[in-house]
Amino acid sequence: MVDPELAKRTMQDLADLGVAVAIDDFGTGYSSLAYLTDLPIGELKIDKSFVRAMTSDTRNAIVVRSTIELAHNLGLRTVAEGIEDAFTFERLRELGCELAQGFHMSEPLPAPALALWWDVHAATPSSPIIIPHLSVA
Repeated sequence: MVDPELAKRTMQDLADLGVAVAIDDFGTGYSSLAYLTDLPIGELKIDKSFVRAMTSDTRNAIVVRSTIELAHNLGLRTVAEGIEDAFTFERLRELGCELAQGFHMSEPLPAPALALWWDVHAATPSSPIIIPHLSVA
């Protein structure tokens, strides 16, 4: 984001081509609330540091819930990173998180194994889409 205007134009060009853009690790580092209104994004990826602690720490649970609500109010989808157990997965489903990523669903997979995994675990219309980690090995 050294040149915010160039980044915005480039992202808009991508969006015009049908490419969806996500803000990764939302809530940490360089992510900013301004991106939510200034850039053509389609989803927020909630950082694993909040997700992993949401079932044991009330403040992290509030951050996760509020981020999901904020995203939905802005018409964005949410991805929760770092889901390592069924309890966290179910809680995120209850909060309306659309996408899930973490070791609870799958360990990192080489690309050929992903298609096989997907055939076995494809999401139904009534459940969130589950995306395993994907290794590039």
